[in-house]
Amino acid sequence: MFNSETLEVAIGMAFLFLLMALICTGIKEWLEGIFKWRAMDLERGLRTMLDDEKGQLTAYLYEHPLVLSLYQGKYDPAHLTENRLTNWIPGVSQAMQVRWSRRRNLPSYIPAGHFAKALIDLVGRGPASVDNETAPDALLTIAHLRERAAALSSPFLRRAVLSAIDHAGGDLRQLTENLQHWFDGSMDRASGWYKRRTQTVLFLLGIAAAIVLNVDALYIMSRLTADKTFRETVVSAAAKVEAPAPGAAGSPTDALETARKARAELDKVGMPVGWLEVLDNKQAWFYGLAPVQRCHVVSVTAVEPVRCTETKYSPLRIVLGWLITAFAVMLGAPFWFDLLNKFMVIRSTVKPHEKSREEGSEDRADTASKDAQAPSAPALLRVVAPAAGANAAGARLVPGPLPEAFVPHEWRDSVVNSREIPL
Repeated sequence: MFNSETLEVAIGMAFLFLLMALICTGIKEWLEGIFKWRAMDLERGLRTMLDDEKGQLTAYLYEHPLVLSLYQGKYDPAHLTENRLTNWIPGVSQAMQVRWSRRRNLPSYIPAGHFAKALIDLVGRGPASVDNETAPDALLTIAHLRERAAALSSPFLRRAVLSAIDHAGGDLRQLTENLQHWFDGSMDRASGWYKRRTQTVLFLLGIAAAIVLNVDALYIMSRLTADKTFRETVVSAAAKVEAPAPGAAGSPTDALETARKARAELDKVGMPVGWLEVLDNKQAWFYGLAPVQRCHVVSVTAVEPVRCTETKYSPLRIVLGWLITAFAVMLGAPFWFDLLNKFMVIRSTVKPHEKSREEGSEDRADTASKDAQAPSAPALLRVVAPAAGANAAGARLVPGPLPEAFVPHEWRDSVVNSREIPL
């Protein structure tokens, strides 16, 4: 199993990846506040669900009062455009999406209950903006909904709504629950789009942050292994880390503040990251900067670049360390926080042998103390025969070891009991 040093190195690496994931997640949430990817995926998921490529039925749903109250703005399907980032890839669906300037005010989330009730009302009474019903205020019934659902133009949507009505058993409440389950299942697909995009964005941000900050996972792991003082500092900081907030931190400004705090924590614990401005341009990679792994500092002043000697640290190994950091960031901050907690629990339960003596059992200690206090067992008694010529009654018992020939519970001919009563 792990020894204490290996466990502390694992804690240090998990702490490093947690900080990097927090930095990249904060930047990603800031970008989310600008590009509104959640709102885009929700709108696309609704059009896919309703078999509404042009977005007309989706527009009626967005204009329904139950949904319209969830956002500020207006949904216009005329602003649907092709996704230029993915439509050129062979085998990828030629999906349409709302333009960035038109989705900033669209909702990022619609409750399943709101969707189900709005769809039932649309099927039974028509769009809220087109009031051409003879009795729009009449109570909706299952029979009326079945009649209206059979007239839907989309065969996909018609079959889905009729199937929900069939399984409702004539109960309008059960029909609402059936449509909610349909909505939840369809939104899982939209969630998959968002998760895959999030992983891609986190990887790109991770590799960018690893290069800009020069976060080489392999180099940091070697430093944690070799430097005990640095390792103890990192473990002490990891023990004080708090759980990251789930999802967005509230606003793009809060998300960037989370990223800044994580970046400051990297400097606080003294992680060996970053670039050095060197005097010799031959050692520099670009703009007079060299990675800390490649430079053994000889002298440094407050106003001048450092003077250093180049080490044999391979550039290929630095690139590999950057890639490891980027892939670790893809796993997300919650993953690394949970793993860090597990490592800390293991560390708190395992005591290294060199730091804590083996304590004896309390039962053994109690037994030993009782034995020490108990009186010693009496010595065995042996028979001392009287001197020659003396009366046999002079035989007596004195403390001492028994003779080797003595066998308990057996008669001996040489011993006479003077008090024996003759028969």
